[in-house]
Amino acid sequence: MPVLIKITYQEVKTMDPKDLDLPEEDKQLIQNTMSSVRRLPNRKISTPPITAMLREMEESAARENALRPLRTTTSLFADSEHEGTYSCLGCRQTIGRTYLPFNGKWGLKKACACVVAENEAREKEQERKLRRANMERIYARSIMNEDLKRASFDNFTKRPGTDGVLRAAISFTNGFEGRSTGLMLYGRPGNGKSHLAAAINHELNRRGWVCLFLDVPQLFNLAKDTNRKGSKISLTDIISGAIAADLLTLDELGSGYLTEYEFNDILFPILNGRQGKPTNFTTNLDLGRLQRWFEKDKLGAPLDEDGRIYDRILGSTDIYENQGTSKRREDAIRRANGGRS
Repeated sequence: MPVLIKITYQEVKTMDPKDLDLPEEDKQLIQNTMSSVRRLPNRKISTPPITAMLREMEESAARENALRPLRTTTSLFADSEHEGTYSCLGCRQTIGRTYLPFNGKWGLKKACACVVAENEAREKEQERKLRRANMERIYARSIMNEDLKRASFDNFTKRPGTDGVLRAAISFTNGFEGRSTGLMLYGRPGNGKSHLAAAINHELNRRGWVCLFLDVPQLFNLAKDTNRKGSKISLTDIISGAIAADLLTLDELGSGYLTEYEFNDILFPILNGRQGKPTNFTTNLDLGRLQRWFEKDKLGAPLDEDGRIYDRILGSTDIYENQGTSKRREDAIRRANGGRS
């Protein structure tokens, strides 16, 4: 965080920047600020008792450690043009006040870039907390298996054919900010696609992003459960929660058969609402079979005949085939052989 130096009229009279434990360039910045303040006769300013008490507490803290710059907040309006004037040693700006005739007070002209950035970051973090709390409420019944809960890049089992998709997952995570496209990971079952997608989800969550990981059958079941009598969650909640996530991961796309209700009322609104936001997918189907999965339902009725959703998914993702062998199958063979490879 930047160090903010609050320089009041009283401090201007007594402060010697050379006494501060700061680099020379910072001392010079403060000196320039002080020299720009017009020397006015000291005048008594009438202030409410609470203001006087707070000011005395602040000045007392400054006296206790006079050589350490005091980081402080300042009121928007003040009786003196000098109160709250400060130099920011982060963005190298000096912030002063301007006279406001409508209320007869002095107002801060602006905040420095560091304070603006700090306020914006605080607002963004608060907004993320609200979205995360809402998402946890909506998806409280969603379940991730224990293996995926523990998934990370460090405990991913590398096998021949997995190097490229592992690099892509790590690169996606490290370059997430500002990204508008997701990943499509496809390949044979059990070779670690879901593990990598979950690892991305967990790492970005840890970094403060609001991420949601759902396997597609689970998403459909949660949506259908909203039709039950007494449900406190609506279909709109399910859809809006998925749209609001910074990153949505849909695992096991192409599992089972797609119905008209699932396509038109659940999947399409979510993907349509997430245009311009990254969505990750995993699927056990190759791209041709995935296209056919979207085209018709179980009874052969048309769904995505013109390929609008399929094309939208391909156009909004970087596509990687995980060519690794099935870890689940290898583990089963190892168990059958008594633990031998």
